[in-house]
Amino acid sequence: MNARVLTVALVAFLGGQTSFAADGDVTGLFSTFARGEKSGDVSGAEIHIVPNPKGYSAIVQGSEGAPGFPEVVDVVVKGITLVFTIPVESASGFSPGIYNGTVTKEGLRLRGPRGLYGDYFLPRKRSFWQ
Repeated sequence: MNARVLTVALVAFLGGQTSFAADGDVTGLFSTFARGEKSGDVSGAEIHIVPNPKGYSAIVQGSEGAPGFPEVVDVVVKGITLVFTIPVESASGFSPGIYNGTVTKEGLRLRGPRGLYGDYFLPRKRSFWQ
């Protein structure tokens, strides 16, 4: 429970620090979250890549109607490419498995397990939650 509260606080704090970085910088906020006009449901995904003392982390959250729990995962970065794993027990809204991404100043091209986020583009933009 405390880890989830910390994650939500971290997302709120870092969400205000949107980075429109040049090519070569993988940090930033990438989002496709949108609210359905009729249903009010939230759909899409949001990923915030941030530096940490050992490299990088991502705060990930997916939604198909109701948002999942934000989850912090380790990210391996090489140049403008990145890899992270969503664990089997995740409630983030992302399917468990390995995700590969390529970051540009326009956004994040994500390739993951079959399903909604199998081949997905998230533009750089402010957090949906702001």
